[in-house]
Amino acid sequence: MNSIGRRLGSGLLLIMLFSIVLIGQGSVWLYDRAQRAYLTTLLQSQTDGLLAAMTPGTNGLYLDMDKVDPDYRRAYSGRYFVVQGRERWRSRSLWDQRLPIGGDGLHADLAPGPKGQQLLVWSSEYSKRGEQIEITVALDYQPLLSEFQRARWWLWGLGAAVIVFALLLQQWLLHRSLRPLRQAQRELAEWRAGKRLELNEAVPLELQPLVAEINRLGQQVEQVLQRGRSAAGDLGHALKTPLAVLESNLENLSAVLSVEQTQPMAEQLAAIHRQLERTLQRARLAPEQSRGERFSTETDLPALVSTLQSLFPHLEINVQSARAGDWPYDREDMTELLGNLIDNGCKWATSKVNLAWRSDAAGLQLCIEDDGPGIPENEREEVLARGKRLDQQMQGHGLGLGIVADLVAAYEGQLVLAESAMGGLKVSVLLPLRA
Repeated sequence: MNSIGRRLGSGLLLIMLFSIVLIGQGSVWLYDRAQRAYLTTLLQSQTDGLLAAMTPGTNGLYLDMDKVDPDYRRAYSGRYFVVQGRERWRSRSLWDQRLPIGGDGLHADLAPGPKGQQLLVWSSEYSKRGEQIEITVALDYQPLLSEFQRARWWLWGLGAAVIVFALLLQQWLLHRSLRPLRQAQRELAEWRAGKRLELNEAVPLELQPLVAEINRLGQQVEQVLQRGRSAAGDLGHALKTPLAVLESNLENLSAVLSVEQTQPMAEQLAAIHRQLERTLQRARLAPEQSRGERFSTETDLPALVSTLQSLFPHLEINVQSARAGDWPYDREDMTELLGNLIDNGCKWATSKVNLAWRSDAAGLQLCIEDDGPGIPENEREEVLARGKRLDQQMQGHGLGLGIVADLVAAYEGQLVLAESAMGGLKVSVLLPLRA
């Protein structure tokens, strides 16, 4: 999965690696150039000293060793010279080793010296008292090369530490910078659950256009939904009166016409009526956009049970719950759902209806059971069909469980019909929790 943090981290890692290698190698190279330039001046001064030590004698110029730096007398001291004139003089420090002579100025490459030394060599030609003299001096550069290598490792080690610190700092800054987006995500979840009307626009400047567009889109969607619900409701209410007139006229015609003649028209009118009721109910279902009050088990549930108990005084309605509290669902939707389920149980129960509920990580779980005749297993799916009633003598249009099915579907839940331990029907409902 694409991650902005990983992509930014990878880019920063590549940039930092390139920068550290460039800075590390470049620093060592620049320091090496500076050291060679400084040592070149030192070698030139040593050459001038050796030239000054060339003393006139009876047979011409000779090198006066008393005027030479004592370091040239100690074996393998790291400082060497060769003077080529009428004769050749070599420093005692060279012992039995040789120096590359010839050329003018600093030799381009380091020359191998005694005991693995790397020598920085300078050669130059002079004329003194009519004699041509070639002087070559050398200095051991190996200690500096070792220091350069050690410095290189230190630079790379510090660079690695800087890279790790920069990556951690970048991720922390990224996490902090994306905090407004996470806040917007939480607000969108609250909006979907019906707890707010719009997103908070007190966000960083870069996010303000996005949040403003989301708010405008939400207002548009809400307006469209409201117009759709209003249109469906208006149409349903507009058709109720003509339907009532047709039903009244049909009742008047039943005194003139036979039952065989009026029955088909009565069935069609009943079907139209059921479809109308179902459409009106569906027009109201919009849990994602609902901003009503939450359903309270402390106040709303006792009131609902009390109302149904008054309608069915001969029955015992029991409520079992683990704890009280608000459900994160619209109050009217939950009243409709529980009212239809308990009412359906009361219509068929012999003496008792039980309601149990609990809320956990899986969601809200409801269970309504009665001690009535129940529904055969092969007919349980059929009872959820639109307007289907298994007992045509029971009062009502058989819309209760159908409306419940619509509500459960609107909340993306599950509805299961099973046999109750009490002998009747057991209706189980699972509604997922919303943020």
